[in-house]
Amino acid sequence: MESKLAIENGVEEEKKESDILAISEDLKNLDYCVFGLGNTQYEHFNAMGKIFDSKLEKLGGNRIAPLGIGNDDDDIEADFESWKDEVLWPTLEKNYLKEGLKVTSNKTNRDFPETPYHVEFLSGATKPKSFVDSGIHSSGKHYFSAIECSVTVNRELRSSLDPGSTKHIEIDVSRAKDFSYATADNLGVLPVNRMEDVESIAKSLDYNLDAVFTLSGSQNHEWHGAPFPIPISIKELLLCYCDLTSAPRRSELKLLACYATDPIDKSALSRMSSKEGKAEYRKKIIDSHIGLVNILKMCPSIEAPLEHFLAFCPRLLPRFYTISSSSSLHPKSVHLTVSVTETMKKDGSIYKGICSGHLAKASSVRIFNRESAFRLPKESSNPIIMIGPGTGVAPMRALIQEREYQRKTLKKEVGANILYFGCKRANMDYLYEDEFKKMKKSGLINEIYVAFSRETSKKVYVQHLLEKNAGETWNLIGKQNAYIYVCGGVRMGSDVRETLRRICVSKGNLSTDAADEFMRSLADNGRYVQELWA
Repeated sequence: MESKLAIENGVEEEKKESDILAISEDLKNLDYCVFGLGNTQYEHFNAMGKIFDSKLEKLGGNRIAPLGIGNDDDDIEADFESWKDEVLWPTLEKNYLKEGLKVTSNKTNRDFPETPYHVEFLSGATKPKSFVDSGIHSSGKHYFSAIECSVTVNRELRSSLDPGSTKHIEIDVSRAKDFSYATADNLGVLPVNRMEDVESIAKSLDYNLDAVFTLSGSQNHEWHGAPFPIPISIKELLLCYCDLTSAPRRSELKLLACYATDPIDKSALSRMSSKEGKAEYRKKIIDSHIGLVNILKMCPSIEAPLEHFLAFCPRLLPRFYTISSSSSLHPKSVHLTVSVTETMKKDGSIYKGICSGHLAKASSVRIFNRESAFRLPKESSNPIIMIGPGTGVAPMRALIQEREYQRKTLKKEVGANILYFGCKRANMDYLYEDEFKKMKKSGLINEIYVAFSRETSKKVYVQHLLEKNAGETWNLIGKQNAYIYVCGGVRMGSDVRETLRRICVSKGNLSTDAADEFMRSLADNGRYVQELWA
C-alpha cells in the first residue's frame, strides 16, 4: 500500500532545487533503475516509485532503465517478471557483462533450494530470549513490541436480520506498559491461526508440534536477526508467525514445486507458477481462497525440513484497524469496529478472515499502536465533515467522542460536526445507530446523513447525499474552513473526491483547474484527510 501520509493526502513536498544541487555530487556515479509498486485503485498510483525515479536523477544518478510499474490490482508479479526479463536483465548484460561472456546458472543438479536458516532443536521447554533491536530482523519488530491485552467487551453491531457480522471490541490497555494512543490512531493486531490449520500443517509435513527449536544463519548466509521470538515451539510458530491460509504468490508456488516428490504435484505447482499458468493460478488459487494449508493437502508429496518451510512460508502479518475511541475519554481502553470476514468458497466451505475471526472470539489479543492521519483541527471551532460508510465510521466515532471531550471537559467552543454514514438497510447494519442518535439529540452531532443502499430501487451511497447537500457542503468547506475526513474503500473515496470537486465548481464558482487546485490545497493543509483500503 502506498504511503497514506505522504501520498494519499498529497503532502509530499518537493525538495528545493538548491538543496538538490548541493548534494547531487554524492550520487553522480550511481547507476540506478526503479520498479514501483502500486495499485490503480489509489488516486496517486505508483507515486513513490515515480518520486524515487525522478529524485535519483535530480540528485545526479544515472538512470539505466525506464521506470517499471507494478499494479497490485491486477498481477504485480507478472508486471515485475515482464520488466525483469524484457528490461532489467538485458540492460544489466549490455552495461556490465564483458563481451563474449554469458550468464550461466549456478544451480546444481540438486533441486532443493538454499535456505537462509539453520534450525537447532532443543531438549525441553525454553523461554524466548530477550533481544535488543540490533538482534531483531527489521520485518519482525512488531512481533517483539506487541503487548498482550484482555478483551473486555465484544458485542454484535448488526441486527439478527443481517447474515453478516460487525463486532464492537473493547481492549483493556490499563496494564500495558509503554502503550499509548491518540484518538483515531491505527491499532496493529497480531492474528492467531486456527488450531485445526496448525494441526493440518504439522500432519502434512510430519512435524512434532511440541518440538522446541532456535534459529541462526545457515552456511554462506548472513544472519540479519531473529524473525520472531526464539527459542520457540513449532506449535507457537505455526499459530502466531506463519501465514497458513492466504493465497501464496506464484513465486511461492514455484518454490513449493521444488519440494514435491510426485511428478504430478511438481508439474501442477510449476505450471501455475509460470506466466502461461496465470489464468489457472487465479482461478484455482486466488478465486478459490486456497492457502498453504490447502495446497499441502492437495499435493501430499511435498516434504520440507523446518528450515526450508521457514524460507518459503510467508510471515503472518499484523492487521491494522482504525481506532474508534477517543484517547481522552477512554485512556485505558481501545475500541475497534471489526467487520468479520466470511466468504463462501467454490467448494461450499467457508473462508474465514484470520484476524477478524480471531478478534470475534478472542479473550486477549497482541497489539501495538501506529499513528494515523486523522487529527482534529487545532482550532476546535472549525467545523468537520466526516464521511465513513460501513466500518469506515470507526474513526468518525472517535473524532466525535474527542469533540465531546473538548466541549464538556475542556469547555472549548466546538464547531459543527456533520456525519455521513452508509449501510445496506436501517434494520440490518446501521452501526452505532442508538449512540449516534443520542449524540444528535444532545447537539454533539449537528447533522447525520445516512445512505441506505438497498432500501430503494436505485442504490444510494454517501457521495449521492453529499451532492444533494452541495450548498451546505460548500458553505462549510469554502466559507467556514471545515475539515473533511474520509474512511473506507478506495472506490468510495474516489467518488467522494470527485463529488467534492464538482461541488467546488457548481457552488464555489471555480473552474475545473481551480477546483483541482483547491482540493490539493485542502489536502496539503491537513483539511482533507483520507484513509482508504482496496
